[in-house]
Amino acid sequence: MKLKELPRATNIEVKIVGLGGAGCSSLNRLSETVSSHVSMLGIDTGSATTHLKDGVEALAIGNGFGSGGNPETAVDLFSQYESKVVDFIDGADVVILLAGLGRGTGSGLAPEIARITRQSGTLTIAAVNMPFEFEGRFRNQSAVHAHELLKSSADAVMTMCNDDLLSGGAMGGSLNEAFINADMNISDAVNAVALALESSPERAISVQDSLTNAGESAVVSGISTGLHAGRKAVVEAFASTSYELVGARSAVVHVEGGIGLSLGQVADAVAKVREEIGMRAIIHVSSERLIGMGQEIGVTIVLAGIDIEQSSEGMFTPIIPIRRELAIAPVVSVFDTPAPRRTRGPVLLPTG
Repeated sequence: MKLKELPRATNIEVKIVGLGGAGCSSLNRLSETVSSHVSMLGIDTGSATTHLKDGVEALAIGNGFGSGGNPETAVDLFSQYESKVVDFIDGADVVILLAGLGRGTGSGLAPEIARITRQSGTLTIAAVNMPFEFEGRFRNQSAVHAHELLKSSADAVMTMCNDDLLSGGAMGGSLNEAFINADMNISDAVNAVALALESSPERAISVQDSLTNAGESAVVSGISTGLHAGRKAVVEAFASTSYELVGARSAVVHVEGGIGLSLGQVADAVAKVREEIGMRAIIHVSSERLIGMGQEIGVTIVLAGIDIEQSSEGMFTPIIPIRRELAIAPVVSVFDTPAPRRTRGPVLLPTG
């Protein structure tokens, strides 16, 4: 009842590195969704690497008691293991770094490893979570500092703000549920980029060009059902963040759904993304049919090359909305999954 995994259309070598407790947690989530040929490595100064799932390489540095929340301590510990990371990323075309900023390991190692991978000529993308505001000024300032270093070290920094997880009905959930949602957001973003890179040689080159030296980037996602579900999912995605996401130079849009997914739903979603980011941006689109989603349509949007300023308090401030330029023809590349891919078999309900 399960279709075989579709073969890759490109030979792009993607490697993913999770840093610290948050990065290793995201790796575990990704191992359930990303294709098996993607190599993954988890690095931590504490005990997070002991909980990594099968198939994920682990690198424990230091004495296992963490870095004490000090990024400089994490960097000092890492200096003894740098060659192991260099060996891991050898031969990679794209390296994606996963980390939660604000603590020692993620804040210290993410800019450091990004610098190493980018110097080797590898496209380097960082997907990071900024801490909750209630975690305190020290942790938030540490995260902002690390984020600034990352922007100068990586090609693209996909930023997700944990405070956005508390919007809407999520306020009634637990903190653990919020962190699970954070892992899901990162997983969706990385999966969208990986599918884009593996679609075809031509599309892979275009996506790589879009993400090279892209700078500040962001990820939003939404899910909906019913008539115009694709469009409504995009509306939900942009409403789910405190950022004013405008001025993007390019976007990677991934649409997934169950039996309700159609070309019309995908086109509807892309049209709404175009309304939000303007006509100048290049949009790369992929879609995937996941039988287990039923009537739901989910949309993940990776926006690259946006402009985010910081307030005097060190936090991000909204961006001024961009003026729509309707005279410019949109550029869209579509690499739809050629056949549905089932993640699980249908559930048979009892009768009578």
